[in-house]
Amino acid sequence: MNGLFPLRITPSPQLPKRAGFYPIFAPSQTLQQNLAFHVAPCPAVVRSDRTLLSRMLSNLVENALRYTEAGRIAIECHQAEGRLRLEVNDTGIGIPPDHLERIWEEFHQVGNPERDRNRGLGLGLAIVQRLSALQEHPVAVRSVVGRGSVFSIEVPLGHARTQKATTAVTEIRGNGRLVMVVDDDAIVLLGLKATFEAWGYEVLAAGSADQALARLRERGRRPDIVVADYRLRERRSGTEAILRVREVYGTNVPGIILTGETGSEPQDDAAAHDLHVVHKPVTARQLGDVLDRFLADKR
Repeated sequence: MNGLFPLRITPSPQLPKRAGFYPIFAPSQTLQQNLAFHVAPCPAVVRSDRTLLSRMLSNLVENALRYTEAGRIAIECHQAEGRLRLEVNDTGIGIPPDHLERIWEEFHQVGNPERDRNRGLGLGLAIVQRLSALQEHPVAVRSVVGRGSVFSIEVPLGHARTQKATTAVTEIRGNGRLVMVVDDDAIVLLGLKATFEAWGYEVLAAGSADQALARLRERGRRPDIVVADYRLRERRSGTEAILRVREVYGTNVPGIILTGETGSEPQDDAAAHDLHVVHKPVTARQLGDVLDRFLADKR
């Protein structure tokens, strides 16, 4: 999921947009008195999804805050060979060599064998890894025990364009319409939710048809569109999820199926039930264009 946008990394959520640069990070945790936070200037244009890149960077900084009691946390950027490397440096406890690969696993935490929930669930770096694969932004880490760690994200550089053109790419599509997103992969679901919200949609996210219907009942509103992954758990399908929503709210609820399958089954299902198929991998811009055309046709 990517598009061009000028980048400004700022530690202050109060800073406004300036000169076409967009803030993509603001720490949610309060800094300790003996911990300094530094953000280096980073005037670059990158090709990425602003919302998902922001989530990746935020998770890395929140991770640094969790494991750094004193010293310094810094965000820096370096350009090389058509890419921008974003680095989060900390002076925390560091990571033992035998943990360097495992830190990307769900629920794995360094120095928390008691599974203290006050120290988080151990999902932050797993989310970074999944979003890295989704956007093809390589992530890496180097660390020295007792001295700290450096996490990095590599993002492709883009070419500057006028503010008018940038606005056209990122204009709100949703206008408050309600989209029901169904996917049994929590990380993909998170990414889709963030993308739709960035476009101005109201979003309900669910991992199954049953959960989708429960959340729609709680919301008390008919969805304007349902977007569902074709293969769900327990041999269920996104087609079934959309049809069940239609049973409750009417057959004219538009539906889009997302699938990585190349066979005819998803296409046949779509043709039989007036659904649209989007084949993965798909960029945010491609998905947005499909939504615009599809909803325009339904109107």
